[in-house]
Amino acid sequence: MMDWDLQWLLRINREWTHPLLDWLMPAVSSIHAWLPLLVLAGLWLAWRGGRAGRQFLLCMTVAISLGDGLVAHGLKHVVGRVRPQDVTADVLVRDLGKAWPEFARLFKPPIQRPGRPKPVEHGKSFPSSHTVNLFAAAVVIAHFRRGWGALAFVLATLVGYSRIYVGAHWPSDVVPSIGLGLLVGGCAIQLVSRGLAWQARRTTGQS
Repeated sequence: MMDWDLQWLLRINREWTHPLLDWLMPAVSSIHAWLPLLVLAGLWLAWRGGRAGRQFLLCMTVAISLGDGLVAHGLKHVVGRVRPQDVTADVLVRDLGKAWPEFARLFKPPIQRPGRPKPVEHGKSFPSSHTVNLFAAAVVIAHFRRGWGALAFVLATLVGYSRIYVGAHWPSDVVPSIGLGLLVGGCAIQLVSRGLAWQARRTTGQS
């Protein structure tokens, strides 16, 4: 842990706060709460989006699989950086209230507690999976719809910031995670494009 990292964390987490942000930041961080809407959007695209919609879903699936399953999970295991809440009691851990189903948590008042330092040597702080996945998704969205892509990048930035605000990550976790997400999104588009081009050549050759 570097001094500047802790200083910026505490500024964002303890000083630059507002009651509205105390709800908004945990809300945008709670990906599982938004999952039903994301699933519905994916089903609608598969049904009504045509070829472009299905190609978009394929790119998104590859991007999230690479970003979350390979890059983020792999680096968390290798780096093993401990989360702020496990290192210092100065950080405030923010979350939404408990509810079922998960979507109902968005309508619960936020809760917060101080960090609980404990003797752990291996953690999952770097990289931020949320940040990697959201920026990878933003790249894919921008590739298919530039206007929506701009909004997706704003949302991805908000999610990255929220991971610091809620005390889940150090600032130095989030910034490199943005670069990883951009790289993953670009790679996903290239993989799908080349895969579809190869399939088209193969189909043409057999006809």
